[in-house]
Amino acid sequence: MHSKRVLVLGDQPHIEDVSKHFGGFSHGHAYDVVTASNSAQAASALRHGRPDLLVLEPQMKGLDGLGFLKRVRAVDPSLPVIVVTGTQESRTATEAMQAGVFACIPKPCDFVSLEHLVGLALSGRLQVGKS
Repeated sequence: MHSKRVLVLGDQPHIEDVSKHFGGFSHGHAYDVVTASNSAQAASALRHGRPDLLVLEPQMKGLDGLGFLKRVRAVDPSLPVIVVTGTQESRTATEAMQAGVFACIPKPCDFVSLEHLVGLALSGRLQVGKS
């Protein structure tokens, strides 16, 4: 079974909650989930290899998630990104979409929808990039 590497970037306990659900997804491969709750951990995770998917919470304590996303995009514009946001601010979703994310979903996370989006993002059938 082929494994997909997923980087989940967010505040505790959000990243633990999202991470545990990847074990139950039925996409025909396993998930190697790496978590980070600050910029140093995120940078370290990226240095250890490109993830197949980034799941990002933009409103983190001590890290500008959208700024981090823009830095990642500058280096790797094709990396699929799913943003999980707890805010209802349309500005956050708009900025995320302008940065070329695959999808934005609200918190609390609907894990059936997340599973569907992960499957689509990793299928390679849809193009990721700026609109």
